[in-house]
Amino acid sequence: MFIVNRLDAAGSAPYESLTFQYARPLLRGLDQAGGTIAVGAEWTEGNMKEAAGLLVINVREAAAEVVSVFVAAKFRRRGIGSALFHRAEAILRGMGIAKLSFVYYSGKAITPALEAFLNRGGWSEPIMDGKVYKTDARIAEASWIRKTAMPAGMRSFYWHELSGEEKDRLAKLEGSLYPAFLSPFKTRLTLEESNSLGLRIRGKTVGWCMTYRIAGDTLLYDSVYIAPEYRLSGVAFMLVAQSVLIQLERNIPNAIFAVNRESPFMRKMLDRWLAPYATGISERNIAYKDLSASGG
Repeated sequence: MFIVNRLDAAGSAPYESLTFQYARPLLRGLDQAGGTIAVGAEWTEGNMKEAAGLLVINVREAAAEVVSVFVAAKFRRRGIGSALFHRAEAILRGMGIAKLSFVYYSGKAITPALEAFLNRGGWSEPIMDGKVYKTDARIAEASWIRKTAMPAGMRSFYWHELSGEEKDRLAKLEGSLYPAFLSPFKTRLTLEESNSLGLRIRGKTVGWCMTYRIAGDTLLYDSVYIAPEYRLSGVAFMLVAQSVLIQLERNIPNAIFAVNRESPFMRKMLDRWLAPYATGISERNIAYKDLSASGG
């Protein structure tokens, strides 16, 4: 049999292997106010106790999103996944959270079973939220990878060198200068300082390429932004090329480039310049569940 409980930081330790490397710091910070909740399923049989399943959810204002969910193979088809969500949804309702989102990717062996699970659980029909492109060290063969020289007056810089004053200025412009999904100030993942870059023109920050370490050998390129007036100059891919070169120089072979459906300019650019060197391309889908009293 199994027992499902909300976890604290100490209690989450046996469950760390059931989530991604990048999500493990979230478990260690569970005792901090807000931000993350985790629900674990413990299998008990005689004197044996074993971590069987884990659901991690990130909470932001009135909405929440699934960070990861996993049930160990030998404990599947026992209702553990449903039980994890049932407990988590009750916790979220108690917190006044109205909506839960779940992001998953097409083309994986588990995708059909996952979509069937979401359908049974009362989730919305999924919508295509973006695309992801996976690359390995062979990206170095791309002709554009060495075209990193910026036009006159433009200069790249390491993002961690950005002044506090400039950070405050840019943070206040979210929603007007750039959409939230392209924010350079996301906190769910740990910024990779070695190759997260910004772009300045005459001392003004007009773009960035943000990366996050999601595994020892893999970086996520999640936010690439260039001010609209400079997008036709080609500096976006020059900035990405600089970042990729640093990645490869540091012997990090793999990368995942994520692009939102609301960024047609960037998606077109990746389809043209990155897709020919990608080891895999998949759609990023998102489904929602209404947690209000009427939505159950």
